[in-house]
Amino acid sequence: MKYSVSAWKVLLGALLLLPLLSIAAEPVAMVTDVKGGARLLEKDRSATLSVLSYLAPGMEIELDAGAQVVVAYFAQSTEFSFKGPARIAIQAENAKALKGTVETRRLDNEKSGAVKKFVQSGRLTLATVEMRSLPTVKPRLQSPVNSKIADARPTFSWKALDDVTKYHLLLSDERGQILHDVLVETNSWQLPQGGTLVHGITYKWKVAAVMKSGESDAAESNFTVADMETIKRIEAKRPAGNDVFSDRVLYAVFLENEGFREAARGVWQELAKERPDDYNLKRRAR
Repeated sequence: MKYSVSAWKVLLGALLLLPLLSIAAEPVAMVTDVKGGARLLEKDRSATLSVLSYLAPGMEIELDAGAQVVVAYFAQSTEFSFKGPARIAIQAENAKALKGTVETRRLDNEKSGAVKKFVQSGRLTLATVEMRSLPTVKPRLQSPVNSKIADARPTFSWKALDDVTKYHLLLSDERGQILHDVLVETNSWQLPQGGTLVHGITYKWKVAAVMKSGESDAAESNFTVADMETIKRIEAKRPAGNDVFSDRVLYAVFLENEGFREAARGVWQELAKERPDDYNLKRRAR
């Protein structure tokens, strides 16, 4: 494979970044809620604090009057809550109030473990380089895409293209056996009545657009219909309608770690509506 000069520069930059990442302090906590003016301070740098910000020892948080922040420490299974005005020192085992007061709350081990896995998986994206090819004409799949789902009779959806008369959809099982081969006039299709899928099985589906010039390239994705035991465990963790914001953040993290990315995105979207200025939540909600 040949790379352009610009692509080699991007790749070289990523390789040079790796040593810097390896010497950075390991995160010990994550922000699960923030309201009002809040800044993350590290040495001579300052940045706006967001939900899902990772926190490492040596960092500090500064809160304006009336602002609030909740921080979850995954190793200690403890949540720290602060109200501004406040200045907070992030230490290895706790968040210390240099100014202001702190309230603590114990978290269950499963929530803390979810935060730790989320932080570890999230850091892997820092040095990732995506080599983009020239765009091709094909539908953009919307659901279900690379996710576990609970519904054994899902609705398949994709973004519509212009000047298309029909879409050609293929659904196959993990052995490659084609289960459905249909032409659809809209940009969605649901399994027919009685045509439920099997729990615990991974499936593949792909869609091509039928145009005057012929079929477009096909977009494809996998998804898994979760087993019933996993679905019950997920439902048992679902927050009640009156649960606090940080608990709903932890539930979205839990869903992502369990592979339910689409369900997690729905929770992120709800959270982003409540914190419309939070960059990390908007990014997760896309």
